[in-house]
Amino acid sequence: MQKALRTIIGVAVVGLVLHAADLATRDCRVAPYVYDDCMWVGLRTHLGLPASRFLRMAVLESVGIVLALVLYLTFRYVFPFRKRSEHS
Repeated sequence: MQKALRTIIGVAVVGLVLHAADLATRDCRVAPYVYDDCMWVGLRTHLGLPASRFLRMAVLESVGIVLALVLYLTFRYVFPFRKRSEHS
């Protein structure tokens, strides 16, 4: 039962990370013939940030690092592929 629950939680976390990655790479229309990343547009309008290339780069870079870290931690702790041997 515990292994099935861990697998379901792991698959859900990986699905959420892949959805966030899709948002970070999808283009949304800002104006006619002008497109920008959906995640950046949403964060910029929600937080009231100015349209800056540096801020856009910093936000998307940190999103990528966080997504990679979440995937690593999920595979490391939720999906343990091998049993730990205890050395006494």
